[in-house]
Amino acid sequence: MLPAVLFALLCTTLGVLGFDISCNSNVAVYWGQNSGASGSLPYQKPLGAYCDDSNVDIILLSFLYILKGAGGYPVLNFANVCDYTTNSSVPVFPGTQLMHCSDMGRDIKYCQSKGKVILLSIGGATAQLNSDAATFSQQVWDLFMEGSSPYRPFDDAIIDGVDLDFEQTSQMNIIQFANNMNQLFKSGTRKYYLTAAPQCPYPDANLGNLLAQAHVDMAFIQFYNSGWCDNSKYGLPHWPQSMNYYMWEAAWRNNSFANPNMKLYVGATAGQNAGNPSSYVSPDFFASELQELQGNYTGSFGGAMLWDMSWAYGSTPNYAANAKQALMRGSKCGTTQGNCCSGKVPNPSLSRRRRSS
Repeated sequence: MLPAVLFALLCTTLGVLGFDISCNSNVAVYWGQNSGASGSLPYQKPLGAYCDDSNVDIILLSFLYILKGAGGYPVLNFANVCDYTTNSSVPVFPGTQLMHCSDMGRDIKYCQSKGKVILLSIGGATAQLNSDAATFSQQVWDLFMEGSSPYRPFDDAIIDGVDLDFEQTSQMNIIQFANNMNQLFKSGTRKYYLTAAPQCPYPDANLGNLLAQAHVDMAFIQFYNSGWCDNSKYGLPHWPQSMNYYMWEAAWRNNSFANPNMKLYVGATAGQNAGNPSSYVSPDFFASELQELQGNYTGSFGGAMLWDMSWAYGSTPNYAANAKQALMRGSKCGTTQGNCCSGKVPNPSLSRRRRSS
C-alpha cells in the first residue's frame, strides 16, 4: 500500500490516470469570462494553454448563460476566446445563437488527455434560466455529451459533466434537471459529474434545495461576495459561529445532502478585484486557511475553487499554484472513488452517433 502523500502525488503527476474525486487536494478553476482584463491583466489564454499545468484538476467552462435562446437552443459566452457578439468570425449554428467553438473542442480533448476534468458551468450572475427541465437536460446531453445532434458546439469533444451556478431564482425546476442529468449520465460510457456553486450562507437560497434533494458530486462554495462569511473573515472570533464552512461541514456530517459523500470546496477570488475587494485574501492567507480546514475535516473537504483563471494566472505568485502546493502537503486520497486510481480512464476521443455542421 502506498503512503497517502505518495499516492496523491502519483495521481497528480501521472495525468493519464486522471482526476480522483476522493482526494482532498483538488483545485478547480473557472475559465471563460476573462475577468482579469477588467483589472488590466493580460487576456485569458485559450483553454488548452492551461492544461500542461498540474496545479489545476478541474476546469469549469463559464458560461452557458441563456438556457433557451433563438431557435430554442442555449447560448454560450467565453469572452475573448469564443463570442460571436464581439467577433463576427465566430460561427453560429443556423437559426440559433449557439456558437460553434471548434478550437475549444480540440482543447477540451487535449486537457482531458492531461487528466483534467472539464465541466460546463451553467448560469452566472446574468443568466437567463428560462427553459424547462426535460427539454434542457436532453439538449445538454445531446449538444455536449454522448447524445446526438447536428449542432455540436465542441464537435466530437465530450465534457465531463455540468456545474450549476444559479445566482437567482430559476424558472426551470433545477431538481428535476439534476435528476434527469444523473439518469442520462448512467446511460453513458464514461464517468460524469454534477456540481454546484452555492453562495457561502447556508443553506443557499437558490441551490439549497438542489443539494438536499438531488445527487451532486461536488459543491464549489463561494466564500466571497457575501460579506460576513467571506474568506476574509476566517479566523476572526465570531467566524466559527457564523454560517460558513463549519456550518456546511455540520450539514454534511448530519446527512443533510442527498449525496452523503458530496465533496465541499472552499471558493476564493484569485485577485484583488476578481470580486468584491473586501472578500479577497492573499495567497498565503488562503493557503493557511486551506491547510487548517483540510486537516480538520477529512471527510467532507475536497479542495479549493478559484474565480477565475485569468486572475489566478495573472497574479504573482500564481494563486492556483500556491493553493495546490499548500493542499499537497496534507493530501490524502481514498481508493474507491473517482478515475485516478480505480482503473477507469475517460476516453477523450470517444465519438459515437454524432455529426457536426
